[in-house]
Amino acid sequence: MNRQQFAEAVKKLDTSPYKITINASSDGAWRRGCFLEDGIWKVYETDGSGRLHILFQNKAEEKAFAYLYRLLCTSAQKKRKSWFQFWK
Repeated sequence: MNRQQFAEAVKKLDTSPYKITINASSDGAWRRGCFLEDGIWKVYETDGSGRLHILFQNKAEEKAFAYLYRLLCTSAQKKRKSWFQFWK
């Protein structure tokens, strides 16, 4: 999955509370994204205080964006399950 495919696919996901940033690192709170630094794609997230945590690194753009997409899908599934648990 490349940047353009990722940008289209992520529109269909509920990414809250995270804001998604592509091609730039971010210093804001609750953000996830991917950026290129020295030939290496880095997938990151920031916590509530804005601290950056690198989650995955790879030279291949496709692998980095695929990892980020799987991460977002997993988060969305957990959110849905928690809502279903609430209503039981």
